[in-house]
Amino acid sequence: MSQTRLHLRGPNLGRTLGLILWLLLVWLGWESPTIAAEESLLSGAIEFHVHTAPDVVPRLWDDQQLVDAAEAAGLRAVVLKNHVLPTGDRAQLAQQRVQRLQVFGGVVLNEAVGGLNPEAVRVMSRISGGRGKVVWLPTLDAAYHRQRFGQGNRGISLLQGDRLSRELELILYSVRDRQLVLATGHVSPAEVLAVVRRARELGIDKLLITHAMAEVPGLSLAQMQTLADLGAYLELDYVNALMGEAAVDPAHRAWRKVSLGEMAEAIRAIGSEHIILSTDLGRPEDPNPIAGYKAFIQELRNQGISEADLKRMTQENPARLLDLPSR
Repeated sequence: MSQTRLHLRGPNLGRTLGLILWLLLVWLGWESPTIAAEESLLSGAIEFHVHTAPDVVPRLWDDQQLVDAAEAAGLRAVVLKNHVLPTGDRAQLAQQRVQRLQVFGGVVLNEAVGGLNPEAVRVMSRISGGRGKVVWLPTLDAAYHRQRFGQGNRGISLLQGDRLSRELELILYSVRDRQLVLATGHVSPAEVLAVVRRARELGIDKLLITHAMAEVPGLSLAQMQTLADLGAYLELDYVNALMGEAAVDPAHRAWRKVSLGEMAEAIRAIGSEHIILSTDLGRPEDPNPIAGYKAFIQELRNQGISEADLKRMTQENPARLLDLPSR
């Protein structure tokens, strides 16, 4: 009994009384429910693409700071991404810090893990805790990425002639057999289409097109529609709206800016059932991932995207990829 009284004398009592007062004001018509709606803006949302420290480039937050902030904001899950380091083990460590939030990671098939290395996928999927869920195809080391940004003609290609490489075929089998998510990385539109078609032939149904409207892969609306028709989800990322010549982060000035208006038009044209929203944030010069996700949702609201569509893109679609039960 004494423990209960002590607990109620703490900050919980103040919050409870404040909520009661606010509800009374709403009931009397003296206050708007907008505040409560804003507080729950991210409630149940999933962040599928966020970068944290430790990393080889500066990051605004480390894993612990991210998961603490994400749980406080009411997110359901986050997926840690790193271009050079696997994140399934880090996700397992971060998971021990939070109660409600689900934390996942994966592996990006860049040169640091051997490129198109089937063993990197197998090892990632076996990390204790089962937090390794996502396999990203090459990003910064993709041949297409390097060509687009004037970094030479070398890099990792998915194709040998007009066929997928043998190593990639083995990776696709591992993804299928382990029920992992395959994300397409920074490869070319032709490679994206080829790998998605082959993945569907093999029965892979957890497919995500990494920042589909960004400089890489730079898909057209028609190509995005084709991929959606094949059953892939298209990822749209807030960071791409912060890019362009005027970007605060110098590394983003070589990328094309994708406006929120363009994203909203794509959502209306293709349908929210085929799209996932993420931020791809993490650099010190950009907003923190939680603030960025809130801004993304609010700005798409301002573009006329409905609450039902926003819920589908931030909650329902990513939950299916991560095998989280529907709510």
